[in-house]
Amino acid sequence: MEIYMDSLTKNYGKIKALDSINLKIEGHGCTGLLGPNGAGKTTMLKLATNIIKPSRGKVELNNVNVAIYPEKALTPVGALIEQPEFYSYLTGYEIMEFTSKIKGMNRDDFKSDIKRLGKLTEIDQYMTRKTGDYSRGMKQRLALSVAMLGNPEIIILDEPTFGLDPKGMVDIRNIIKNLAKEHLVLLSTHLISEARELCDRTIIINKGKIEYDSAMSPERNLLKVTAENNINITSEKIKNYSVEGNTFIIEKNRNYSNYDIIGELIREGLKIEYVEKFDNLEEIYVSVINGEIKDKNFA
Repeated sequence: MEIYMDSLTKNYGKIKALDSINLKIEGHGCTGLLGPNGAGKTTMLKLATNIIKPSRGKVELNNVNVAIYPEKALTPVGALIEQPEFYSYLTGYEIMEFTSKIKGMNRDDFKSDIKRLGKLTEIDQYMTRKTGDYSRGMKQRLALSVAMLGNPEIIILDEPTFGLDPKGMVDIRNIIKNLAKEHLVLLSTHLISEARELCDRTIIINKGKIEYDSAMSPERNLLKVTAENNINITSEKIKNYSVEGNTFIIEKNRNYSNYDIIGELIREGLKIEYVEKFDNLEEIYVSVINGEIKDKNFA
């Protein structure tokens, strides 16, 4: 599973919406594009899903150029881009059925998937209702179900919790956390709290450029874990750790996501109460947006 962008640029006349983006995302986990409105987040996701073409550069999904071979490149991909709109005269079930045919799913797989996804996103009871009667939150849940149809390797989500009430936001974030354990998830958000909660890697975009990438930060590999008990950690996935009482500072190996490490700690017998990442994302974000700092890797 891989997303690769090389010198990716998008111009609208004299306006440079995206400027020479170089980015590589590999393996399962959740990468977040964080930035203000108009920063270029949605443009990047549209280029990754072939909704628009680049002015220069390229996007490859699993080593396949999206603009040149879109059908092959996008076969293992599910996406939710911008705010979802559906034909108002079609039911949720019909939307899902139509999408399954485009994806080439057989009937049995579709029936199994729609049952599973309907329950997962809690819209199973609304599947026979026309989407013209859906609330914004229901449309968002249906769109997420459509994106997950067929169990794609790569899932691309543009503001996935937009329009949801607090319960809906919690539900969708929990779904994304579980997806990231086995899939490559790339999402956009303007919420710092959402990026911190969901993302193994956070990329700050401003004015069409990557200004900060947590993958380049030494703090990226540190987790603070509070537990009910104290154990001796032996996992090779953990590079080093320190402990004070029942609080562990974990330095993970770069090849593993936060979800890998948490799972490993549980398997070793640690009774985890709380996990938080070592970062100062708010300060970094404000400084980047105000032009006070630029990541040395992108300046």
